[in-house]
Amino acid sequence: MKDDVYNAFVLVPLYIGMFYREDVHIHGCVSKRLYKNVMNYIQRILCDFSDDLSRVDVHVDGFKVADGKPEIIGAGLSCGVDSLSTLYDRFVKEDDPDYRVNGLFFFNTGWHGDYYDEHTMKLCMEIYNINKPAADELGLPLCMVDSNIHAFIYKVYPLGKAVRHMGYLVNYSCVLGLQKGVKKYYVASGRSYEAIKLYSQSAHDHDLSGFTDSYFVPLVRTEKIELIIDGCQYERTQKTERISDWDIARKYLSPCDAVLGKPEGLHNCSKCYKCLRTLIAIEALGKLEDFFSVFDLDTYRKQSFMNKCDVVLKRNSEAHQHDDYNFCIKHGLKLPSPFQASMYFLSRWLWYRGLALPKKILRKIIGDKFYDAIKHTLKR
Repeated sequence: MKDDVYNAFVLVPLYIGMFYREDVHIHGCVSKRLYKNVMNYIQRILCDFSDDLSRVDVHVDGFKVADGKPEIIGAGLSCGVDSLSTLYDRFVKEDDPDYRVNGLFFFNTGWHGDYYDEHTMKLCMEIYNINKPAADELGLPLCMVDSNIHAFIYKVYPLGKAVRHMGYLVNYSCVLGLQKGVKKYYVASGRSYEAIKLYSQSAHDHDLSGFTDSYFVPLVRTEKIELIIDGCQYERTQKTERISDWDIARKYLSPCDAVLGKPEGLHNCSKCYKCLRTLIAIEALGKLEDFFSVFDLDTYRKQSFMNKCDVVLKRNSEAHQHDDYNFCIKHGLKLPSPFQASMYFLSRWLWYRGLALPKKILRKIIGDKFYDAIKHTLKR
């Protein structure tokens, strides 16, 4: 339609065009601000992110500002640490009506599976229903945005891993599609400014958010809608600490992506990577028992020693482990030494291959107490 503004259809075709080195033609009007940002800045950032991408020309029919008087200040709700931290700051603590969240959104854009997979919508609705009670208790509307965009991007098979990269662009595009009603939208970041600075190269061609969140998201804006990156001002463990006394977090915190395999009645499997990195911070704070209603603490305790060894060994190479390690040291949570952690994984490797160092030698090397701890862990 001639009155439509096609801002929601810029970013994903742009990525596909850059991948195939083909110019992009949008048969409609777009925001001049968004267009200028795409041509001057966004393409440069994407080329830095992936060697598979090249600059292209983007042709549009013209420029137009979307109609309407948007009043909504939105944010996504997933009940993860990042999401709840943003809500805690931008809703609970915020008293300026020009910046306080007044609407929540949940997007079905491909994160929950292929559009044509019959289980995708079921999974999406299951996660939505986990989040809805939290929104109700906060007194905020939760709007589900159901998109079929992943019916197209999942069919672009030659893109391969690039389909994963486009997930963030799809979410941003959905926000732009709400431009007639939403004037500000907070995007909850998973990494701090410091982590992006130190570890962005490890995210190269792998994690678009981890590579570029802090300076990419602010460029996704028009004359009517602004996307604000929130959470980069904190390490993830700091976010966990900030929300650890909040009753909403204690009742609804759900960092886990698993739906199958979770204990009945709980939000989290308590043993996956996301659960472990959340629970180690809560343990360091001495508040594990405060989260008994959303985590299986016995399951966590069975995995915690292995996780602590992993944190120690990866503390200088991976962003989350670096953050977890420093937080544990700061709060006095005892961690194994690098030597103990190495011996644990060596013993584990030998154990599962039917091999073992002689008990007397291993006990002499690492000590009786640590040997018994390893033996106990492996038997579990």
